Amino acid sequence: MLISLVIPVYNVSDYLHRLMDTAVSQTYKELEIILVDDGSTDTTGDICDEYSGRDSRIRVIHTPNRGVADARNKGIDVSNGSYIIFADGDDYLAEDYVEYLYSLCVSHNADAACCAWTLDNNGTLKICSYRKNEPGLYNSNHEAMRALMTTRLLSSSMWGKIFRKELFYDVRFPEGTNYYEDDATMYRLISKAESVVLGGEAKYFYTLRHDSMIHRSFNDNNLKIIKVFEERCSFIESNYPELAVYARSDVLMSVNHCVIKMCDEGLLDHPCIAGLKIYYRQYERDYLKGISYLPAKLFSIAAFIDIKAAMRLYRLTGKHTRIN
Repeated sequence: MLISLVIPVYNVSDYLHRLMDTAVSQTYKELEIILVDDGSTDTTGDICDEYSGRDSRIRVIHTPNRGVADARNKGIDVSNGSYIIFADGDDYLAEDYVEYLYSLCVSHNADAACCAWTLDNNGTLKICSYRKNEPGLYNSNHEAMRALMTTRLLSSSMWGKIFRKELFYDVRFPEGTNYYEDDATMYRLISKAESVVLGGEAKYFYTLRHDSMIHRSFNDNNLKIIKVFEERCSFIESNYPELAVYARSDVLMSVNHCVIKMCDEGLLDHPCIAGLKIYYRQYERDYLKGISYLPAKLFSIAAFIDIKAAMRLYRLTGKHTRIN
């Protein structure tokens, strides 16, 4: 069974050798590796070509820079595998990453599978597991969607997962973006899956980079997360009404994320703040029923009363961190 490993890359020359060495050494051999170079300006493209010259399973696509969403779509469009699996260019893989995920799908006749992962923080490794007390198999998309919406075990990240290609026949990542494309796509894939299985073994190594897109300074692109979760909320309300309260809660979670990021950077007078007040009025009750941590809920209560006062209080605590 051919499996397509899709890897979008952009200016990851410092990391790509590490990833590719683990990709070409996978224990599962019926593999095509699709590298989509998204207009890199460093030597990333040359490294891609270097590896394709060594291994006939590797295909390289060089494209103008249009964002990771477009790069993933391009990889999906040219893939030949019956399953699609993803990796990011600055991460790396256990040698049986592909085999483990594929075996989960086969043994449980599942449409998608997930593994645990290891967080690599400048060489310090920490295993992050999905399983805890959750079942290993969700036997319907309703069960899987509930896990996505109500637990922290099934995440929206594309890495660490495998999917039957059929799930992508009418699903694509939102074009032209580097922000929150996973959150905009995962729930649509889950809605098409008949079953999803969670594996407890850590087979993916996620590199924590403080210069990554999500850690860069706040700008208007960060506000796109709110629209993503509003669209997801509309989808959930229409198709999974029993989960609507969690979808509405997540809209305010995304607002909290933006406001707290502005707090972290001292942007207490950012012009968008006034417009965010309406979300606290609209979604606060649902947010308090959701799964966010207590500190985030306390912040949201303070912001509901007075958003700028809440931001100043947060700054005074000295605990400048994402609390969602």
